[in-house]
Amino acid sequence: MKNPKLPFDMDIILNSFSLLTENSSDLMTKWFSSNFKISEHDLKRLEIIRNHYQEEGDYWNEEELKVRFIAQIMEISQMEEKGRVKAFLERNIKTNTKNYEINVNVDLMLATPLGKNSPQRPYFFLQELKKGKKSGNDPEAQMLAAMLASQILNSDEKPIFGCYEVGRNWYFTTLEGNKYVLSRQFDATNHGDLIQIVNILHNIKSLI
Repeated sequence: MKNPKLPFDMDIILNSFSLLTENSSDLMTKWFSSNFKISEHDLKRLEIIRNHYQEEGDYWNEEELKVRFIAQIMEISQMEEKGRVKAFLERNIKTNTKNYEINVNVDLMLATPLGKNSPQRPYFFLQELKKGKKSGNDPEAQMLAAMLASQILNSDEKPIFGCYEVGRNWYFTTLEGNKYVLSRQFDATNHGDLIQIVNILHNIKSLI
């Protein structure tokens, strides 16, 4: 008999996988300690992007948010490293556990690549939602489900990293064993927070 699909509900996920929740860890401190030097050109570009989002972002649909903001933040953050870490968009991750099938469409994942364009071992997931959380469409729950699937598929003890966005608000997460850590909120329309978002994204590849 086929296992039921894991619902994208945080309470069910936390309970089903006996996850412990915290708001800080040594790993997250290390992740957030990047001192990436952003060029003057990219600092000016970031300010243009930030102002554009502040003025119009609340009216963008999800595709406009991806193209006009997220994709540019990814590029400035230099998240990829040729042959070792690659970004994959709109990919599916799927596996089975004892009680559930985990099946998630991921907005973005960073993974070690297989060949030219296939993810091999994913270690970072990003899910975004234009508006506030809705029943059945919770980006945090989708992200965490993908992190758990990756933890199972990778068959190693390396931590998994995540990020979910609700509008202009970004949250970063880590999963080490059964310890799930959630950061504070970062407002992408705030200059200081946006600089830190870029630094955090850049530092992922050094950790995976």
